[in-house]
Amino acid sequence: MMQDPGPDDQPLLQVEDLHVTVNAGGARPDAVDGISLTVASGEAVGLVGESGSGKSLTLRAILGLLPPGASVTGGRVLYRGTDLIADPRSLRRLRGTGISMIFQEPMTALSPVARVGAQMIDAARRHHGWSPHDARRQAIRLARQMGIPDAEATLSLYPHELSGGLRQRVMIAAALAGEPALLLCDEPTTALDVTIQDQIIKLLTRLRDELSMSMLYVTHDLAVVAQLCDRVEVMYAGRIIESGPVTATFSRPVHPYTMGLLRATPDVDDVQGDLYAIPGYAPGVADRPTGCPFHPRCPVASPECQSGSFPLLEVGDGRATACAFPERVARLAETEVSS
Repeated sequence: MMQDPGPDDQPLLQVEDLHVTVNAGGARPDAVDGISLTVASGEAVGLVGESGSGKSLTLRAILGLLPPGASVTGGRVLYRGTDLIADPRSLRRLRGTGISMIFQEPMTALSPVARVGAQMIDAARRHHGWSPHDARRQAIRLARQMGIPDAEATLSLYPHELSGGLRQRVMIAAALAGEPALLLCDEPTTALDVTIQDQIIKLLTRLRDELSMSMLYVTHDLAVVAQLCDRVEVMYAGRIIESGPVTATFSRPVHPYTMGLLRATPDVDDVQGDLYAIPGYAPGVADRPTGCPFHPRCPVASPECQSGSFPLLEVGDGRATACAFPERVARLAETEVSS
């Protein structure tokens, strides 16, 4: 059974001013530069942006699984009010039960020398104290829930004996075995073909509805966010630069980067049109510009964008932007629509 949700006035997950530094040529720049976000009980939040924006590092920092050379240097990660950074013992208890994670590539996340059935329930068995018989029944139930054919036979196989889609379903089953309240998803469909990707997204949507499970979903695919999530956090150069409900954000962006991401999304109904690309490139961790990090690529930038700080500011209707000139973005968007 899912864990009971927390108090109505307290988010299930609350990330406050999180900083993650990495080794970069002897320096220690912030790859995640003071981001804050929340996930309520039963809510799905998308975290989007180009590669290198800090999305995956954010998820790994939440779960305390940062790679070598990376470390949390500031901020808090609160789960039901408990700071997981200050209390690593609580974090260890929560991994696999309160919070689980689906990793990006199942062939590297799954052990090649263990049968998939064991990997699906190993962590949950340790947390719940199930007997081998009960653990196997749970694994079979999860496999069937994931739509894995011939579930009992599949449990005895190794990861390399499964297709990419089946490996990803095993990964999802392993993440759900502990019946978590919060599921962290690190681009779980990136390596899959579009047919399997659609099946996985529909599966996650169904499980979220059935289990009242919260999700923080990292992806670069805005269509997935539109299909799966309630709110979206747009990340660029280690910062959240726009935040709001999915429908409002995608229909009326208030940051030029979000507008650029939306314009760069292919239109299947316009096969003759040119594919838009945001000018320039996303800066590396060690060479981020001063001021607004997006100003070198921004179509509405002014000289004042090159210095100072640009925090997220509320603009109404549960939305926020780090752009100092959201009205310019709105006018530009209207011009493009009318043309």
